[in-house]
Order: sequence, then structure tokens, then C-alpha cells
Amino acid sequence: MPDAIEVTSLTKTFGTTVAVDNISFSVREGEIFGFLGPNGAGKTTTTRMLTGVIPPDTGTALVLGHNIRHEPVEAKQGFGVVPETSNAYTDLTAWQNLMLMGDLYGLPRDRATERASGLLGTLGLLERKDQKVQAYSKGMKQRLILAMALLHEPGLLFLDEPTSGLDVQSNQMILSLLRDLNRA
Repeated sequence: MPDAIEVTSLTKTFGTTVAVDNISFSVREGEIFGFLGPNGAGKTTTTRMLTGVIPPDTGTALVLGHNIRHEPVEAKQGFGVVPETSNAYTDLTAWQNLMLMGDLYGLPRDRATERASGLLGTLGLLERKDQKVQAYSKGMKQRLILAMALLHEPGLLFLDEPTSGLDVQSNQMILSLLRDLNRA
């Protein structure tokens, strides 16, 4: 199996602070990989570099065979991201957020509709799909973000503390869905 992620000598500094110091690793297709460490260890910074949010100072990151710095669009088309804090548009409904993601990923409308309905049903949000996201609880927003990340059926999923601060029910629902995805 080829590598889904290949990182070589990745470094990121902010002023005099070295946030990520010359790391190298690879993640094979089908593998579950996680960063463990205390706050400030560089986990989120590394994830942000791998997803093209911030550029590394040095080193390279190949994501699904694409250099994230030189081919960001091609790389991003193949993965989904669940950030630590919600990035859904709060003035839109859950449905509108998902249809926007479908448009951005170039999904045919009928496929986006089918995927959105299925994901919202699985995540317990289908009955509230027409409600603006600003009225959602943190757990509901996080479940919506997961649906947005999975809509285009990515080959790779980045999760940055997807259950942090969630209630027990939302936490269990998200972890259950992620286990099911890993089995598929």
C-alpha cells in the first residue's frame, strides 16, 4: 500500500518559538495515526501544515501523493478535516452548509443530497437540518463538521480533537461513526 502521508524534515517556527522541529514520518493507506502530547507540543500546528492552512518553514509534506505546498487543491480534494473548533457558517442551516461543501468539492447535486441526508440521519441532525447553525449546541456543531468533512467521501480524514468538550452522547456518536468508517 502506498503512503497516504509522507512528511520529511517538517519545521515550523513562530518568532523564536519552534513549534514543530524537523519531524519526519509516514502514514500508510488504511492506517490510523494519531499525535499524542501535551498542549503546545505542535500537534495542531503539524495538522495545520498537513492540511495546507499554514506553510512549513522547511521540509515537505506529501498528502495523498501531492505536495501540500505546491499542489494544495489536488491534495485537499482527497481529504476531509474536522478542526478543533467549528468552522461551519453559523448564518446558514446545516443543509446549506452541506450543499455548499458539495458545490466546493464538485459533487453532483443528487449525490450531495443523498450523502447529506445519510450523514445527517446517522449523526442525529436530520430533523434540525433546516435550522441555522448558530442555534446548535457545541456537540451538534461538531457532528455537522464531521458530516461536512465526510460529504465527498474522502480517502483521508484529519481530526483535531473532534470530541473535545463534547457531551457524552455526542462524544459516543462521533466515536461510533469513526469506528464504523474504519471498518468500511
